[in-house]
Amino acid sequence: MKKKIIGSGLVLLASAGLSAAAVAAYTPPGKSNPDWPCQQILVSHLSPAQVWTGPSIDGLDASSDPQVDELAGKLAQRRLSVDDAKAQIDAFAASTGANKQQKLTLLFAGLFSRLDSERAEVIEGLVRFGHRQKEAADQIRAENEKLHEAQDKSTSPEEANDPNSPVSTAAKQLQWDLRIFQDRHKTLSYVCEAPVMIEQRLFALAREIQAKM
Repeated sequence: MKKKIIGSGLVLLASAGLSAAAVAAYTPPGKSNPDWPCQQILVSHLSPAQVWTGPSIDGLDASSDPQVDELAGKLAQRRLSVDDAKAQIDAFAASTGANKQQKLTLLFAGLFSRLDSERAEVIEGLVRFGHRQKEAADQIRAENEKLHEAQDKSTSPEEANDPNSPVSTAAKQLQWDLRIFQDRHKTLSYVCEAPVMIEQRLFALAREIQAKM
């Protein structure tokens, strides 16, 4: 049997990383979209009924009322804390008079539209991220095979240790691409929380709006 000169540890690293991260995380059985990289169930858009038990918002457009539309835009901005957003809702509710229910319902409609759209954009970005990781996994698999082939063809330690040899070139490329893949994978737990945070904000502010009706 022909002995491989170098790279056995790297090949094992690539195999372990690919099995754990690429195959297990990015091609799980039963997922509705194989590019979806998160553990959370993929739901592209929310339903108002998930966060709202007030009057129907079907057909409502907050842009019909500039004051409401402006406030909905402010409330949707994540740089505004939830507590400050609630305070603005309270102040607005106190100023609406006899039109309170109508105005507050319209406010929720505007807020829901914005946050649901923002969440959908985040999810689209995550799907693109997952697709890129799948492509990277395929590339790493191919490079791993290329390294094996180069090792099999290597005829001497001198050739294998030459930085310009096929073995060294293949090993460096594999190591580089694997590092990028793993660095991206480490960010998943953080980026996958973004849609959840938007949902939590929408739920908290929807409850505040309803409480003032």
